[in-house]
Amino acid sequence: MLYDPQGVRAFFDNYGTREWERLERTLQGRIKYAIHRRFLDEYVPEGVRVLDVGCGPGRFALDLARRGARLTLVDLSQAQLDLARGQLEAAGLLERVQAFHCLDMVAMHELADESYEVVVCYGAALSYTCDRYETALQELERVLCPGGHLLISVVSLFGTLRLVGPLDADAFLELPDAHVDWQAVLSDAGVVYTRPGSPEFHQPLVLFTSGGLRQALEQVGLQVVEMAAANPVVSEGAQIPRITASAQASAALTALEVALCNRPGLVDTGEHLLAVAFKRTGS
Repeated sequence: MLYDPQGVRAFFDNYGTREWERLERTLQGRIKYAIHRRFLDEYVPEGVRVLDVGCGPGRFALDLARRGARLTLVDLSQAQLDLARGQLEAAGLLERVQAFHCLDMVAMHELADESYEVVVCYGAALSYTCDRYETALQELERVLCPGGHLLISVVSLFGTLRLVGPLDADAFLELPDAHVDWQAVLSDAGVVYTRPGSPEFHQPLVLFTSGGLRQALEQVGLQVVEMAAANPVVSEGAQIPRITASAQASAALTALEVALCNRPGLVDTGEHLLAVAFKRTGS
């Protein structure tokens, strides 16, 4: 499936503030944020140079800035970059950003080799690159310093399939091959493409299993440190009004999801699949 950067750019230009609201709208969204944040807290030392690729409206850029990171922000959508600038300025953190770049992640040529101690690529930006995902990973590896970490999240194949039940997705199951490469799913492929024009997906995507993502990262010379699911227990499509209404239950579910997110048996269960990868020195 061919990558369509113009289509992705137009989608996020028009999506506006909804991308900011995505991690606030539901309890599951807030848990998804907490799981992603867990790995920022663990792997991003204070004061390092960080490249935030696919930064969107700056949700995680704010966290990185508060940690004292020297930030460079990259996004395909100028509208999303402008939102990120506004959020950082409103928080009094704009001085932590060294540069904003409206760039395609498959061609970040103006960024120098081995320039950043940490590269963050959250929010499934890689999944939007479709058949160019290998090139995108090569670019992320290229700009990462030896000894540095890449923190990345993608759309999970099995986590996506787990939504069939909560969403009662009869149309998907009646003609599954119209929406995703069904033979690839059934043949245990680690990388699976959705079908262009499928109404089940807002944009064409490449979906990953944990094995598929691990292999893709290792092929560009990165060593996987750990993997995780967001969210491993309760899917985004589940209706949980009583849990959401109870502060105690919400806190318990959040703590459970964060604690279990990197358990080996659960990493493929969330809608997003996270990985932390290390660039070896001398690579």
